[in-house]
Amino acid sequence: MNDYTQDAKGKTIVDLKENQDFQKDLVRFLSSSRKNYSTDELRKKGVDFMVDEYVEHMRKQDTNEATALKDLFFAKDKEAREDDRAAFGRLMQTWDNVEGVGTGKLKGAGDYLEGVLTSPATLAGVFTGGFTKLAGMAAVKSTQIATRLAVKKILSKQFAKEAAKGFGVGAVVEGAVGYGQIEAQEGAREATIENYEGMSVGQKALATGLNSAFGGITSGFSRGMMVKQADQVSDALTKQSLNIAADKKKFAKKAVSNLNSVATAQGRKKINGILNRMNGLVSVLEQRDLKKLKLTPLDPDKVAKGADLKSTILTEGPNKNVTTGLSKHTLQGITAAALDLSEKIKLDLEDPSKRISSALADALEAGTIATKEVNDIIANYGLTKEEFSYIFLSDLSEAGRVLGQAGMISRKIKKDTLSDIVNKMENFSEQGITTFNEKLSKEISAAVGVESKIPKPLMALYEGLKASDSVRIAFMTSQLGTTAANTMFSTARLGIDVFEEATRQTLVKGYQFATGNKVPRSTLYAATSTLRAMSWNKQDAMLAKEMFARDFPEEYQKIFYDINRAEVSVGSDTRVGKMGSFVNSFNSAVDTRFKQAAFYASLDRQLIDSGSSLKEFLSKGNSLLDLPNQDMKEKAVYDSLDFVFQKGYKRDDAGGIPKALIDYHRKLPFVVSGVLGIPFPRYVANHIEFINDYTPVGIMTGAFRNFDKMYANPLKDTSTRLARQITGVTLLSGAYMARASQVEFDEEGKATLMKTKFSDISFGDEGETKKMGRTSGPLVAHYLIADLMVRLRYDLPVPKKTEIGRDTLEVLGGLGNMGFDKGLSRDISSALDSGEWGGLRTRLADVASTFTYPTTVLRDMQGQIDPESGYMPYTRSLMLGDGVQKEVNFLDAIVTETESFNRLVRMLPEYNSALFLTDTLQYTQTLDGKKAPTLFDPIGGGPVRSINPITKQLLGIESKKTPNTLQKNINNLGLKEFLLYGKKTVKNAHLDYMVRGILSKTMNKDFEDYISKPLKEYNKTRSWEDLTANEQRDRLQRFIRGSITTAEAKAEQYFNELVNNSPKSAAGYIRNAYALDTSSNEIKKFSAQNLSGGEFDSPDDYINDSTSIEVELERRMELMQLNSIQSKQIN
Repeated sequence: MNDYTQDAKGKTIVDLKENQDFQKDLVRFLSSSRKNYSTDELRKKGVDFMVDEYVEHMRKQDTNEATALKDLFFAKDKEAREDDRAAFGRLMQTWDNVEGVGTGKLKGAGDYLEGVLTSPATLAGVFTGGFTKLAGMAAVKSTQIATRLAVKKILSKQFAKEAAKGFGVGAVVEGAVGYGQIEAQEGAREATIENYEGMSVGQKALATGLNSAFGGITSGFSRGMMVKQADQVSDALTKQSLNIAADKKKFAKKAVSNLNSVATAQGRKKINGILNRMNGLVSVLEQRDLKKLKLTPLDPDKVAKGADLKSTILTEGPNKNVTTGLSKHTLQGITAAALDLSEKIKLDLEDPSKRISSALADALEAGTIATKEVNDIIANYGLTKEEFSYIFLSDLSEAGRVLGQAGMISRKIKKDTLSDIVNKMENFSEQGITTFNEKLSKEISAAVGVESKIPKPLMALYEGLKASDSVRIAFMTSQLGTTAANTMFSTARLGIDVFEEATRQTLVKGYQFATGNKVPRSTLYAATSTLRAMSWNKQDAMLAKEMFARDFPEEYQKIFYDINRAEVSVGSDTRVGKMGSFVNSFNSAVDTRFKQAAFYASLDRQLIDSGSSLKEFLSKGNSLLDLPNQDMKEKAVYDSLDFVFQKGYKRDDAGGIPKALIDYHRKLPFVVSGVLGIPFPRYVANHIEFINDYTPVGIMTGAFRNFDKMYANPLKDTSTRLARQITGVTLLSGAYMARASQVEFDEEGKATLMKTKFSDISFGDEGETKKMGRTSGPLVAHYLIADLMVRLRYDLPVPKKTEIGRDTLEVLGGLGNMGFDKGLSRDISSALDSGEWGGLRTRLADVASTFTYPTTVLRDMQGQIDPESGYMPYTRSLMLGDGVQKEVNFLDAIVTETESFNRLVRMLPEYNSALFLTDTLQYTQTLDGKKAPTLFDPIGGGPVRSINPITKQLLGIESKKTPNTLQKNINNLGLKEFLLYGKKTVKNAHLDYMVRGILSKTMNKDFEDYISKPLKEYNKTRSWEDLTANEQRDRLQRFIRGSITTAEAKAEQYFNELVNNSPKSAAGYIRNAYALDTSSNEIKKFSAQNLSGGEFDSPDDYINDSTSIEVELERRMELMQLNSIQSKQIN
């Protein structure tokens, strides 16, 4: 071959395009598993196209860390063709040698700019202002320098001072990880170019320094923008606070006037009654604060007098804090509101045993007072619902006082009374009267002396289990890949939101026009509310969120901190809660951005519907307290949580099932999350509701009318529900096109098969398969429906009803990402029925393995750099121990039993010398002392692995190699690979390991030969294409079973020969075979007695008495042989 790599010196790429060897290498590289073009496609597109693709790729390698890492993976991937990797090496060497490209400066600038702007590290720096910059692998080479310096010119000098902090963070991170990409590029060359000399230390230092500078610039620019916006928001909040204080003073004056008007001789007892209740409220808040600070409680007699408090409430004057979180003006408003409410509901304030909460609940149920009347009382004194809820804390105070004075017999009754008050407060929240704060209620209950009925040791155990379950669940969402997947779906939902709102506005405005009503401003403005909140109106969105934090602090804490993706059952202020928040920092940051945008958009749209807009509303110096209706704020909260799938449910939603699951999940550690397999019940409920709202199946079948009632909510009106259904039709159209792209056609244009599973997409004829379920979330429901529609349209096989049902459950459960898994409950039931605990042990090990989820980032990074280390390990026990039979308890077995332990640690990186300063950290079983045995894919071929595993973390999308012929037919026929060859299809683990290895190399090729020849049956000869779908299913299943049987016979023959020639070499096989012996205990006992001459009754004792491994193995074989003879005689 002509060495064009050396000829490249002093030339441009365009000068080389006529070189035949250069063209051949272009074809090899572009048709390789790295680029996945077919040779026919390249032939049609021509040389110019191939040169452009090559140049664009190399420019991206210079500027984009994701491209560089994928190149490194390809260069080291032994599953890729060696010729393809060698061609890539020569092309990289050529790129390093040429003087230029020759395609023009404009094209070059465009390619480089695209690489820079699509770099995950660069995007992260701009998105977060250098404050939460993701540790991607950024890089610089000489061709990148000019582009990055050019970008530098757009920076404005006025941001220099504000950007200083952002520059420092961005420079340090970008520079540090920039060195990583340089090493990735060098690694790719070293793996493919013989005698590659590489960059010098000085060259690497220069490139790293330039990268650091660029990282500082981009992050500093973003940081500067954020600081400027924050300053403007702060100024607006300061002005609003002055207005709010003036309003509070005005409402307080009104409250004092109303209270004093009642404080006459006739109303004195009534005033004293309400003041005593307020005194109890203040007292219990003070006790709460003292307990939190671990100080001695106040003297109850001193607190009960309340003379100063009475004067404070009934006298006008400057505002001051009465106790933590409660000011004088607010307390005056609460007192007047409580008085007005008591008169409305006919409550006798003079009787301290009469509770406001009970009286209000009875009045609401009887219809003597409406929710609107209660809200009017709240508004009359300028209170928030959060502040109004303090009224009912006085009930807790009084109940606690009575509890403290009660005898032993009546104490349980009083405790139940306290629980009843808390339940009523929660009900008022659901009715839109107050905001319920569970944390505050618990603190108050503790402050008034309510002790748990559970003994302290058991309570400590219970709290420990809750903490453990919470940590486990928090770790399940801690991966960067989870953040990436959530970000991608939420970003897609921005587009869905625009279409949905435009549709809703069109429906509403169309109806208004048709009925002769006035039509407000344009629909487009409202449709873009969420997008504007993420872009040019971001400052207003920040202001709205900060106003919410200031005016409704407890509700803000709950929405933006306590409720998150990791549905932990402990408070966010506990150690475990803080740990969960820490490992989910990226998730929380992303969720906050989208919650903020949805909160802004909801307020904006509601105000647009009333003839204004949020921007106009804010420009007048208004706060959220000045909204025309406080229900607007409630809907904005609802919409913000709905956008990120975190809203809660009421007792009457969906038959109460979602709320019950969420409550039990919080109260019963490991029961809902582990046994029922629903670690994220809130997400699952939101996920199913989205499917109900956005799929048109309900309308077509008529089931929508009934199922829709389960998710009825006054905050989701008819126009919204109809707009979502129409949007769902559009989403289904897109899904239909996506699924149609997965159909393969013959030369005559006839559809032949559906090549991928409904939730996967394969790009191009030979492209990688992308598993879209994780990033698509509930949109996979549209893929499933569209898949069935496409099959019907092209007359392709429709899966059996059982398979459709299985797929539907998979979709409703969230495709295993944050959904449910009934495996544990099924394994518990099976263990109880059969007495076999192996499956349950393995499942519990899977549950425990979630504690290792945060390390999957390291494992994926390791697999990107060294493809072999990313192979999935074989976790079934190969019995590689010392052969001693042990009796261990159930919990010990999870750690000591090999298969369980293998599954427990399978997500840990097996070595990471850079981090741990050692060559190998081996966790699982090993055949060579270095790495775990590889799990082979008998159907897909080769090792089970991801292609470019780092993309799971950067994009949330897992890549698999293109499906082979066998997989395409399995997908086409609606079958499942895991059912055709499951974990225990071959019982003996050693046989299974060998059978998988054999079939991974042969089964697909054998199947291609099988379907290419005429098939004979009942004296008929037909081709594979002539068979019906059911016949193809039957033939394919028989083929796989036959292939397994043949491979198992070969493996068994091999091991039997090994047993005869070298038993010690077959130790694991023999031990596995012994472990699988199903003879009864009586037979095993008889065999042990017979073979030991009566010395041993237990076969385990007989084995453990062996003096060597050879003797141990011989005794196992003798026991199995005798057991078999005895079993046959009995049968």
